[in-house]
Amino acid sequence: MINTTIAVLTVASIIIVFSEYLLPLNVEQIWAMYGFDLIVTIILAGDFAYRLKSSNSRLKFIIAHWYEFPAMIPLVVYATTDSTAVIQGTIGTLRYLALFRLVRLYNLALMIKGSEIIMLSAVAIVTVVFGAFGIYVAESQSTNTDANIHNLYDAFWWAVETITTVAYGEYYPVTFLGRIIAGVLMFAAIGILWTVVALITAKLVERKLKQSSTGIIQDTKDMIKDKIDVVESLASNELEELIRLIRGLNHSG
Repeated sequence: MINTTIAVLTVASIIIVFSEYLLPLNVEQIWAMYGFDLIVTIILAGDFAYRLKSSNSRLKFIIAHWYEFPAMIPLVVYATTDSTAVIQGTIGTLRYLALFRLVRLYNLALMIKGSEIIMLSAVAIVTVVFGAFGIYVAESQSTNTDANIHNLYDAFWWAVETITTVAYGEYYPVTFLGRIIAGVLMFAAIGILWTVVALITAKLVERKLKQSSTGIIQDTKDMIKDKIDVVESLASNELEELIRLIRGLNHSG
């Protein structure tokens, strides 16, 4: 329940990061979102401190969960920094560090018990978001005249096209970093696609085996019932066989 609550709050905070860039918000709306984001980061920090205190080796825990430190920086910290153009440009880029919360969200999804499809969907969403923001950072500032990804809308559309292996071709990376990100996203798309195929196949096989197993058990029960009806006329070897059948049925149940 705690993991689910933290996961929901983390999703909400990630939406806030997107909203600031995608929606025309007024000052009051922005500061309201900053306040909510501050509450979320306090909860994330408290959860981190609790897990750190419960760990056997605190140093190993910190090293293994280093990505949670940038995730716990509230957006209001960036908003209250120096207002000069250079500093604001740098801080605007650093706000993307908040997207490390996606890594925490992915780990929470693995700990929450549920369908494999839900887990796979979480992986796909995290991959799309990281790919979109990565390609936006790499391509939006490019001076190449062939650059065609200039805003987050284009970046997200490109990421969705790539992860679904559709790729219409109207958007594509032209920078070295952008092409590396595209390559990673392509391999991730192949992995996710084959995982979906494997999950569907496994479910179908499991259902078929379950049906076969149910049929065998029912046949065994019918055989035992028939033998019990004539138990007085059974020979000693037939009684031993009946006992083995009953024991096997008990073990299978």
